[in-house]
Amino acid sequence: MFLKRLEIIGFKSFADKVVLNFEKGITAIVGPNGSGKSNISDAVRLVLGEQSIKSLRGNKLEDVIFVGTDKRKPLSFAEVNLTLDNSDHTLPLDFTEVVITRKIFRSGESEFYINKTQCRLKDVYELFMDTGIGRDGYSIIGQGKIDEILVSRPEDRRQIFEEASGISKYKYKKEEALKKLIATNENINRINDILCEIQNQLEPLYEQKEKAEMYTKLQEEKKRVDITIHYFDVEELFKKLNNLKEEQDIIEKEILKFQSEIEDRNKTLDNEESEINNLKKELDINKEDYFNSLNDIETINGKIDLLNEKIKNSQENIDRLKKSLDEGKTKSTTVLKDIENIKNDIKRLESRKMELEANLNDLTLKYNSIKEEADMKQIEVETAKEDIVDILNEIAENKNNLGTTELMKNNMVEKLNELNKTQEMLLGDINNKKEEIFKISSNIQSLKDEIKKLYSEKNSVETDLNALENEIKIRNEEYGRMLNEYNSNLSRLKVLREMDRDYEGYSYSIKNLMKYVETDNKVKQNVLGVVGELIKVKSEYSLAIEIALGSAIQDVITKTTDDAKDLISILKKNNFGRATFLPLDNISYKSFDQSLDNVDGVVGLASDIIEYDKRIEKAIKFILGRVIITRDIDTALLLTRKFKNQYKIVTLKGEVINPGGSITGGSINHKSQNILKRKEDIKYASIRCDKLEKDLKEFEKSKEGLMRKTESIKEKLDNLSKDINNREIIFAEYTKNKVTLESEIEKLSAIIKDNEIEKSQIEEAIENYNKEIESYKDKISILSEKKSSLDRIIKEYKDNRDNNNGLLNKLEAEITDLKIELARYEQNLQNDISKLNEKQLEYENTIKYISEIESSLNKYESYKITYEEAKQKSIEENVALNDKLKLTSNKIQKLEDMLNQKVDKNNDAKNELIILEKEHSKRLEKERGLDLNIQKIEMEIENIKNRLWEDYEITIGNAKSYLIDESISTLRQRSLKLAAMIRDLGVVNLNSIEEYRNLKERFDFLKKQYDDLVDARNSLNSIIEETNKIIKTKFKDNFELIETQFKETFKKLFGGGRAELILTNPDDLLNTGIEINVQPPGKKLQNISLLSGGEKALVAISLLFAMILIRPTPFCILDEIDAALDDANVDRFASYLKELSKDSQFIVVTHRKGTMSVADTLYGVTMQEKGVSKLLSLKLETV
Repeated sequence: MFLKRLEIIGFKSFADKVVLNFEKGITAIVGPNGSGKSNISDAVRLVLGEQSIKSLRGNKLEDVIFVGTDKRKPLSFAEVNLTLDNSDHTLPLDFTEVVITRKIFRSGESEFYINKTQCRLKDVYELFMDTGIGRDGYSIIGQGKIDEILVSRPEDRRQIFEEASGISKYKYKKEEALKKLIATNENINRINDILCEIQNQLEPLYEQKEKAEMYTKLQEEKKRVDITIHYFDVEELFKKLNNLKEEQDIIEKEILKFQSEIEDRNKTLDNEESEINNLKKELDINKEDYFNSLNDIETINGKIDLLNEKIKNSQENIDRLKKSLDEGKTKSTTVLKDIENIKNDIKRLESRKMELEANLNDLTLKYNSIKEEADMKQIEVETAKEDIVDILNEIAENKNNLGTTELMKNNMVEKLNELNKTQEMLLGDINNKKEEIFKISSNIQSLKDEIKKLYSEKNSVETDLNALENEIKIRNEEYGRMLNEYNSNLSRLKVLREMDRDYEGYSYSIKNLMKYVETDNKVKQNVLGVVGELIKVKSEYSLAIEIALGSAIQDVITKTTDDAKDLISILKKNNFGRATFLPLDNISYKSFDQSLDNVDGVVGLASDIIEYDKRIEKAIKFILGRVIITRDIDTALLLTRKFKNQYKIVTLKGEVINPGGSITGGSINHKSQNILKRKEDIKYASIRCDKLEKDLKEFEKSKEGLMRKTESIKEKLDNLSKDINNREIIFAEYTKNKVTLESEIEKLSAIIKDNEIEKSQIEEAIENYNKEIESYKDKISILSEKKSSLDRIIKEYKDNRDNNNGLLNKLEAEITDLKIELARYEQNLQNDISKLNEKQLEYENTIKYISEIESSLNKYESYKITYEEAKQKSIEENVALNDKLKLTSNKIQKLEDMLNQKVDKNNDAKNELIILEKEHSKRLEKERGLDLNIQKIEMEIENIKNRLWEDYEITIGNAKSYLIDESISTLRQRSLKLAAMIRDLGVVNLNSIEEYRNLKERFDFLKKQYDDLVDARNSLNSIIEETNKIIKTKFKDNFELIETQFKETFKKLFGGGRAELILTNPDDLLNTGIEINVQPPGKKLQNISLLSGGEKALVAISLLFAMILIRPTPFCILDEIDAALDDANVDRFASYLKELSKDSQFIVVTHRKGTMSVADTLYGVTMQEKGVSKLLSLKLETV
């Protein structure tokens, strides 16, 4: 994958559309300061999802849209399109080219697209994860990124290492899993609270359900009794009806007899008509076959005509091809004759060529012999000349050496004099430096004492700082605990308030009714509320009061009876269900007139131990005014006997003794929260949240004080460290100066010693030079004599040279004539060979042509045979179809005769049927008279049936399953007794059966959700744990690879030195920071913060290149990262960049010539029009 194209419209200074096409290798973007060249790298950051406008050098998003100039209006949007070549499918998309688009509007809106399909910013982030591209990657490096790598804390620096290690997507998955885990925990807490609330509602609702089921059972029994009574009444009426129906039966039998005969006749007619229809269908089928056969015959005749035409065409092609075959054979014979003639010419030319070559060879041998003898003589002369030159050179060299030796001798004499003077000066310098060393030693001792004192003070301050940081750590832990408690209470308060607002725990009908009331102010002003909302109960009494209330806790209190009627209409209209209302103008209550004094264990009347508004006193007295609350069941039983089972008594633990003596009790889930307790829980949670919030604020103030004190101590510690550092620097300087002086004294002493040795050597050299001068003079004399002898040899050669040259010229002319004639014969021979090749090719093509014609001829002859066979087959089919046509025509005639006979017979049968139908009508008239009498009795029966339906929604036919085998008088008495028992049950909440079932289903559903969420939480924890393992492994492996490569890259870019990457906490690979220590050549190992600007930049570049080598990014944009480098380091940087560009694509924003020199393509950014950037491009390979 690589960056293919970048389109910019309206981004910053690019007012007009700009397109940059990128190739593999290095592309340099250059231009003067302020021209907008860095806006190109900003555009890439923008389209890759950069959200920090500060990073794009703006204050708000709309700042990156072209703002206009004196001559241009501002643009309303900016758009950047980034095209990537995805042929290798590095990106997980089924496209070979991927276009990322981002549009920004002045309204602040931002849109992203992938291949013109709108997407989310998240989709762009996820697409480029672990590719090195993106907001956290290392594909775009500018000065800010360099500073971020070098200056940021070790923990922040690890971010770029994570991208280079390929663990970004795993961290992203982990973060997503953590978010889901938090949401899952919140949902678990919420559902758990709701489950507790529902569980508490189930018990009282179960009691109401049991009562409602008893009511339903009695009603069902009464229904059976009433249905039996109605059924016996109907039976009496049926006896009267039977006499009339006996007479009616006789008439009906006669009617049935006629009706049966009519039906038989109709069946016969139907059968006959069916036979007629079948004959018609068969006739139609045969006619259709007849016409189909005619069509088939026509089709086959057409096919025969077509085959005749094809046979004719095939014969024509055969005749044509035979003619072409004869022509081809004639042509091949002619070509063969031409080939034979050309071959004869070639033999003749080759024979003459051989004769000419023999003559040429003889002349050439003669010429070479004479020429060789002359050349040998010339070589001898040339050797003599070279010897003369060598002798002259030797003479000159000896004369030169003679002069040089004399000069060197004179220099040695002068140097000897200078050495004597130097020795005196060096002895003086040594004495001065010894005095200076004595002064420095005194200063070093004073600095040692000061540094020791400062270190002692620093250790004391560090002890104070550690104690303070431990205190801050303890307080942070306490703060975290309080914050967790605050968040837990706040979440619980929110859930409780939502449950209270949504009437959680109330029935479906009450929930919907009260929500409706809240939306209608007219209705709301006449509704005082639900009982459970309007009373306040102490925590110790809440269980007893809620059980005492039972279903009445959901009763609605209204001002008037009309208000209650309106609410009932709302329930019916909206199909909300049923509810109980307590209109204050209609209800009345009987006061409790017994004394509860002097009875131990009695709490009081339920209405007296709760708080409520005086306006609803009547309603409260009505519900709870005759309910006694006791501390235990023994007291309750004592009161029951005392008051003879007249009152309902409830204990604080929830046992109930009902009027009449029945007792309800058992275990209660105290963990659940009921409707009444919920208000108290809301109040407690609210108070606790307020207190925790106040405590947290006070804690933060205290923490800020400790932090300020810590900062003060740290500042003092920094000042001490600086003082120590300054003194150590001075100490090091003094020590360095002392060592330098001592070293210089040693050097000066060595120089003096060396000078003495040199003096003796110079004196010896002067003596040797005198000997060499005499030797050179002797050599010059001998060489002059050798030169005179060689001059005589050269003169003799010149006298004989002219005669030999004339003979050689004559032989050269004869050789030239022979070469010309030989060349002419070779050309003719070559022409004949070319003709021969052409004719042979022509012959081969002719043979191939003949073969193709023979193949086509065979093919057409085969076609002709196939067509003739098909024609014969079609003729045979035609004969068969004509025979079938005759048979079908005969069958049609027979079917038409049969059909006419059947139609005549059917008409006779229809006439007989008309006579029977007239007799049948007479009997029907008589039957209608009997029906009038029967209807009167049936109307009485129907009235009873209607009453049965209206009362019980049951028919008389279904009533049999309800009948009871008792006398009518017994059943009537039993019906009255059942009615009395139903009245004794009092108020019954029939909705409780449905409400209990719905609530139980909801409880089971939520419990299943709760279990699923717990499973999901466990699964998420496993995913996070597994992801952490992968992150640790990949980070560790890739960190080691990057560190190894960083060391090598550092050495190459710095020309030596040493570098290392150190994990600040190797035991915690998920969070450990990364320190960078380097040692440039000739310096000590130190932290990067102590390096110069250029050194820092080169370190960051080394790290970047190391990451690219370990995990190459598809493309890399470098924005003026070479600005701080000197020329030598720029050359190293450019050379290394060129090497990396073989595998990676680089886009470099630069103004350094060294970097430009290695670029394959240059883009120049100019600002010819003020405020508007333009683009120029140049491919360096074309220059």
